[in-house]
Parts: sequence; structure tokens; C-alpha cells
Amino acid sequence: MKQRLDFSIGPVQGFISQSRRTRDLWGSSYLLAFLSAHAICGARWAGAGIVQPLVDDDPLVRRVCGEDTDRPPLGTVPNHFVVETITDPRAVATATEGALQGAWNRVCRAVWESFVAPVAGAGNGTEAIWKRQVSAFWEVTWTAGPATDYADLRARRKHWRSYRPPDEPGDKCTVMHDLQELSGYVRVREARRQDRFWDLIGQRLGRFDLRENERLCAVALVKRLFPKVAQPALGWTIDTLSWPSTVYLGAVPWIRRVVAAAPDAAKDYAEMVQICAPEGVIRRSPPFGGLATGEAGDFPRLEANYMHRRDVLNENLCPLEDDADRQWLAGALRSIYSEKDERGRLGPPSTFYALLLADGDRLGKLVATVGGEIASRALASFNRQVPEITSTYDGVTVYAGGDDVLAMLPVDRALQCADELSRAYSSSFAGSGGEADRATLSAAVVFAHVRMPLSVALAEAHQLLDDVAKDGNGRSSLAVGVLKPGGRYCRWVSTWARRHGDTDRRAVEMLRHLVDALGSEDGEPGLSSALVYRIRELLALLCGWDRWEVGSWGRVPDGLDLGALLYAEVSHSLAVRMESGSAERAETLADRVVSLLFRAPNTRSGDTSGRFPYDGHGRVAEAGVDALLLARFLADPDDREPDR
Repeated sequence: MKQRLDFSIGPVQGFISQSRRTRDLWGSSYLLAFLSAHAICGARWAGAGIVQPLVDDDPLVRRVCGEDTDRPPLGTVPNHFVVETITDPRAVATATEGALQGAWNRVCRAVWESFVAPVAGAGNGTEAIWKRQVSAFWEVTWTAGPATDYADLRARRKHWRSYRPPDEPGDKCTVMHDLQELSGYVRVREARRQDRFWDLIGQRLGRFDLRENERLCAVALVKRLFPKVAQPALGWTIDTLSWPSTVYLGAVPWIRRVVAAAPDAAKDYAEMVQICAPEGVIRRSPPFGGLATGEAGDFPRLEANYMHRRDVLNENLCPLEDDADRQWLAGALRSIYSEKDERGRLGPPSTFYALLLADGDRLGKLVATVGGEIASRALASFNRQVPEITSTYDGVTVYAGGDDVLAMLPVDRALQCADELSRAYSSSFAGSGGEADRATLSAAVVFAHVRMPLSVALAEAHQLLDDVAKDGNGRSSLAVGVLKPGGRYCRWVSTWARRHGDTDRRAVEMLRHLVDALGSEDGEPGLSSALVYRIRELLALLCGWDRWEVGSWGRVPDGLDLGALLYAEVSHSLAVRMESGSAERAETLADRVVSLLFRAPNTRSGDTSGRFPYDGHGRVAEAGVDALLLARFLADPDDREPDR
């Protein structure tokens, strides 16, 4: 009898989210996809056929299974897959787990032999700690049942908690806090020996591979260092030295402006940094196309900390061979900031970036309705489009497998990227018939400060996606949040399309128009910052909020024409700044504001009680001010005085 096996590899969230750097985040996702590819090949070698996902054309699976492919093996293999077999299911499961563990052992061995084994004698039981952690980390769960009458056994298997990680004594890893750091020393008693061990590790690495006070476990060290030994670890080479940091991602739009407006000054500055700074501050290549120009020299390849004047003055963020050079570099950066282009003074780069997390809506139900083959074919088509779409918006794809996407982008283009991904997902299913023609994607975009821990931004993205976009707004939704150093600034959620009068308009496009309204358009004044906060206080009074909270929606009093009220506020603000035409200008701006203040849930979710969209005449049932605060952030993310 043909049997269907459902495999799942974990842990996933902890392995990926416990990352300090963008390179760690990418490494976690890539390693998980690499191991999943090996598990799939193990099932194939045991005689099983892969049902979901469709991986016949996946470069990573083909490379792992020994097939030649000219395409670079991106990490596009999900941690969950389904196979069918007529042989003993246990034999297939054993082969699958063996292939995964064998690949993991090879990766770990490459890192151990190159970086840890030569200094392990300086630790206290380092080898035993390493073996314990790498041998017991992965858990492969599987279920089996008749292929002709297959129930969703995997959902029931999730409730069976059989994974028991070993006890982890001693000081904990500074990245993966539930695992012991590798030196084996207890800091309160043996701080010097612990520091000595990590100094020896650091001497074998580049200055930027292990920061001061980083003490890692075996798993975190493997995530960090396997790209440096990729050939023996994976079987091919990969380039992560040009992988952008959060600081670099935030600076990308500014770098493009500098390269165009002040290439000579940029080139001179990069040469100065190369003289003053230690080796490693210049990347092999810029991570985005169009940045490498001969006129600007090595500036686009510069470590991004050296593009921020305040960071240059900080010896921890920007090490220099001689501290006397700091003022010299800071002065050169000030000159670049003073350069101008058609948008005005260049100023310093932004200190915010965007994290994008997306996930298909009710995929399990969709697969059950349309069949695994149709769904897998659509998902494969979508996965092929994700890296190209993301790179178009100056972003990097951390992971794209199944219906999941994780990407990082500059602030100014992240929402447009999310919108295009949602269209691409629906288009990939279009034409399949039935429920597949209504397949939708939900996404979360978090705008976070570049110095904020990645784990915090990831946790916020997951909460926005799961609790706000999907459960809270009925799916097919975009949830956006801003995390500033002082905490959450705003949270806004909307369906991808919003009703405006008698037409549907894309929410991202409407938000862009609101952002434009905050600035000067065609020489006409926009909405002032003071007016933004006055509207927030006005809504608080109308909705009966004792204290406004991020993401709040409030009931607007029955019969109140919110559009007329906002028109009056905007008109009053413009009257003192315009000699004529303020009434017409106020009507346009007020319409842009009110059209985004109402709540827009997915009506297909069936939960629209007490809520209806803006009808173009000011009638709104529930309103919130977060869209206006989000637009204000997007208009000026850093909201600061020019750097002096």
C-alpha cells in the first residue's frame, strides 16, 4: 500500500530569530534550507517520491542531489515536505533523518576544524560542549498514513512533545541564550581564562567576525562562520562578505545620492578610511546593483558605520589605527553631508531599515481544496519571483520557501515591495480554478532602528503578521509598525485594497499620496507636523480615549462628519501659509487623511460588525490615527536636525 509521509524539521523560529547580525539571520535561513534539501534527497534515495513542494527545478535540491546546475543555489526549500512511498515508512524516515544529520555534521566539522579545534585546549571541556550541542539540536518529526485516505496527522503530531534538549550548565551564549558558551568557564570565577579563550578564537577570525564581549555556543558559531568554510561545509562557495548590515540597508538611498551628486568627495573619503581603518572595512563588492561606479571609487563598498559621522567618533563602532584620525574623517563626512542634489542637502544617511515578513493565507485549506500539485506549482512560481522583486526595490531576500518570505529593505521602498509580492502571490495561483483564484498573501513590515537587536524586530514582525494582519484583520492584509529607540511609534493595518467612494485603491498607493501631502507639492504647502499631532489629540477626544495607545481604533460618534471636521482643521492650518487657493488645497489634503483613518478589515473574514469603509462623504464608524503617524515617519524617518 502506498504511504504518505509528512516531515517537519525544527526548531525553526528560535534558530532563525536568535541572530545578532543580518549575516547570522541569512545564515540561519540558508542552513535550514540546505538541511531540508538534504533531507528531501535522503527520502528520494530511499525510494520515496516528493509530493510537496515541487522541487524538480529547485537549484539547491538539484545541487545537493548531485545534479549540475548553473543557477546559484538560493535557500528556497521549506522545512516541511511530503513524500509518498511503497516501501517501509520507517526506512524512509531513517534515511531522511540520516541525510540531514550527515549534512549538519559536515558543516559543523568544517567550522570546528578551522576555527575551534586549534584553540580548544584553552577551554574547559570545549570539545564536550561542542559535541553535546551539535548532536542534539535538530528534531525531525514525521507522520505516516495511507496515501488514498490521508488525514492531517501532522497537526495532531504537533501536540506530542517528544523533544528533550540536554541540560546546559554554565555561562550562556550571548546570542542563543539557552545554550552554554563554548569556553566552559564561569565568568564570576574565571573571567581571565574565558576572555583568553575568546581572544584566541578572535585571532583566527576577521576583526568584524567576532565583536568584543561576544561569547557564542556551538550552534551560533556555526551560523556565523560556515560561510567562511563553505567549500568543505556545503560543497560550493558562497559570498556573504558583501551581505549588507542593517546600517548599510538604511544608508542605501543616501549612498545612491552621494554617488550621483558628490562622486569625487566620496572616492577621496573611502581612500582616507582605507588608510586609517583596519583591514576589512572595504567589501568585495556592493550588495546592490548600480552602486559600483568608477567615479565614486570604493565608497559604495565601505563598511556603513564609517558613513555616519557620529559613529566615526565612536571607537567601538569604528575602530581606527590612530584615534587622532577621527576628527579628520568626521570633517570629511561633514563636507559630504553639505553637498546638494535636486532634492536639496544630502545630509547624513538614515538610521532606519525595513524588515518584511510575508505568509500565504490559509494555505493548508487551499491545498486540501485544489490539491497539492496545483498549490506546489503556484508556490514554486512565486518563489522564483521573490528574489527578483526584492532586488528591484534594493532589498535582499533572506528566505523564500513555500509560502514564506523574509526580506530586508531600505525604508523608502519596502511597502511597494510588499505590495508587489502580494500581487505576485495571487497571480501565481490565478487561473488554477476555484479557491486558488482567490489565494491571498498577508505581510508585515517593521521599520526598525539600525541599532535595535534583530530578534526584537523579528518578534515584532511575527506579532504583526500573525496577530494583527491575519487574526486581527481577517487576512489578505498588510500590517506596518515602526520601532524607534524609545519603543513603538505606530502600528497600522489594512487590506491591500481599500474602498474609496465607488472604487478600490491600493492601500500602499494611498499611503504614498498621504506621505506626499506632508511635504510641499508643486510649491504648495503640505500638512505640518503640528497638525498631525493635533489630529491625534482630536481623535482621542472624539473616540473617548483616556490615553492614546499605538494601534488604537476608536468608535466615532454617530452622525459626525469626520471629513468635514478634518477639512476645517487642515483649512485653518493652510490659511496662514497660503495667499490663495487654500480651500481647494485643504479639500485635497483632508480627503487623503480621512481616507486612511478608517478601519479596513477583510470582509471575507466575516467579522465586519460595526465597521464600514469611508464612503467619500466623511462617514466613518471606527477610526485610528496610526496611518497619519506612519506617513509622517515615512516622510522623514529620522526626524532630526541636520548633522553639524
